This record gives sequence, C-alpha cells and structure tokens, in this order.
Amino acid sequence: MATPMRIMNSSKVMKAKRMMDYNLIKSKRKTISIYIKPGGVVEVRAPLRASKALINSFVTAKSEWIASALERLSVREANKKIIRLSPEEEKACCQKALQYFQDRCAYFAAKMGVQYETIKVSKAKTRWGSCNSKGNINFTYRLIFAPEDLIDYVVIHELAHLKEMNHSNRFWEVVEEIIPDYKERRRRLNEFRDEFEFIIS
Repeated sequence: MATPMRIMNSSKVMKAKRMMDYNLIKSKRKTISIYIKPGGVVEVRAPLRASKALINSFVTAKSEWIASALERLSVREANKKIIRLSPEEEKACCQKALQYFQDRCAYFAAKMGVQYETIKVSKAKTRWGSCNSKGNINFTYRLIFAPEDLIDYVVIHELAHLKEMNHSNRFWEVVEEIIPDYKERRRRLNEFRDEFEFIIS
C-alpha cells in the first residue's frame, strides 16, 4: 500500500530547502529504490523493516538526482506531440489497426513457425501488446502511430511468447533471430511512448 510521506529536500538544483512529497511502498525486497512515475510522482520502494529515518536519509541523499529526473520529465511533457481524436476517429483507428496487425502477424508467424488463435485491438494506454497461453494476442490501436519497424518489433515480441511465455534469455534469442537490432527498436519505442499524448474528445 502506498503511503504519502514528506522529507526535507536539500537539492542544490532547487536552490532552497522545502518539503518533498513521495509515495512509499514497502515489500519483501532487500534494497531501497526510487522511481519517477508519470505526472512527476516520486515513488520509493523499500524493505518492510526499513525505518522512516533510513528511508528519509536515502531519499535526501538522492535529492539532486530526483530534481534532475523531474526536470527532464517536465521537459518531455512540455514537448509532447498531442494526437487529438474524436470517438469516431478512435473507432476508425481501431478498425485500421486490426487489419494491419492481422496482416503483420500472419507474415511473421509464418517466418517464426508459430500459430496464434485470435488477434484483437484494444484502447490500452500503458501496454503495446500482450499474448496469453491460449495464443490470443492483443495490441493497442495507439501503436499504429509508431514507425513501421517499431510496430514490427511489438508484433514479433508477442509472437515470440508463443514459443517462450516469459522474458528469459531464450525468449530474447527468438526475437533476435528475426530482428537482430531489437534492443535499439525497444529503446526507440520507449522514446516514442514519451513523445506523444492521446486526447480523445
């Protein structure tokens, strides 16, 4: 359960001391980690037995890094390209995406020697695609706004799960057999995610 806490931030970047909010999540882990979430939320994950004083000390020591990360996030948010769609346009995009994904899945499935059951399109905001053990594959229609080689990366990624339902070394070997530059495509796909914002109205 996330617990809001407050600590004193002494970051030089901030040029003044003030209280910084962060969400604390404790779990069965061994180390303390800090994550910057969408919207500029600072999330701290800590071991169950970690004291408040220890956590506050750790976050204070990382305050300059946090401020820098928040600044980078702010710049990305300010430079985002807005894609505005009406509900009717969104529906048309879903239909277009379904046909496109069906074609690309059929093409790569033949190359990879795999078979799937169904291809569906969703309006998911946080996941590009998914594949379950029954061979049903889902993609978000938002993916069709990405460059074609990045779309192919996601298609191949999901089809590879038909051979390996995990992200083991063997899984990535399956992906690499088709696209040796998958790491570069994955990096660019993450950048693409940060560059666009969809508004449906």
